[in-house]
Amino acid sequence: MTVLLVLVTILFFLGLDWAVRRSRERKGIAAPTVAVSPPPALPVRIPDGIFFARSHTWLNLFPSGKVRLGVDDFVGRLLENPTIVYLKKAGEHVNRGEPMLLLKENGHALTVRAPISGTILSDNPDLTEHPEKMREMLFSDGWAYTVKPDATTQLRTLLFGEESHHWIQGEFARLRDVLAGVKGAEGLAPALLQDGGVPVSGLIRTAPDEVWHRFEHEFLTEA
Repeated sequence: MTVLLVLVTILFFLGLDWAVRRSRERKGIAAPTVAVSPPPALPVRIPDGIFFARSHTWLNLFPSGKVRLGVDDFVGRLLENPTIVYLKKAGEHVNRGEPMLLLKENGHALTVRAPISGTILSDNPDLTEHPEKMREMLFSDGWAYTVKPDATTQLRTLLFGEESHHWIQGEFARLRDVLAGVKGAEGLAPALLQDGGVPVSGLIRTAPDEVWHRFEHEFLTEA
């Protein structure tokens, strides 16, 4: 008797649900939907499959085990048309955290440091002649070096996927705080990201020396 009562109850509610749906269809009432907000758009490019270092370089791992690396979009957008100077040559060894690249503009320079340790296989001469490729073709022709890592396990210390997205959002917030605390840079922080917009191209180009020094210390020197 109990089993029969349960079955009758289930059939009753199924029938009730069917009747409600039919009534909605006849009256043209759509079933309630849950709105899903799209993820916030990032102001810089963070493609899937690319590793990122907290010193603001990106790395693309090849099946052979070698990597191509370059300066990330966070740094590239803050400059306008930098002169790129390679500090390492093919065949040389570079240690993680060692200077490997200079970005010069308007009498200032930023030092970019190696995200991993390894042997330099080649640099990209086309990038020095066409630095705009850092903006236009960053992850294809905008690379700086090809490196054979001492060990690919070093990549485990880098950022990847969703972790990269969360990190870069925090970096823009941190940059606003850094700029707000530097004398002579009062106008830069409000111009950085307004209402979720992209950073102003060449934002720090005309900034005072202190901004360049603080930026390199805070963002390009990995702890």
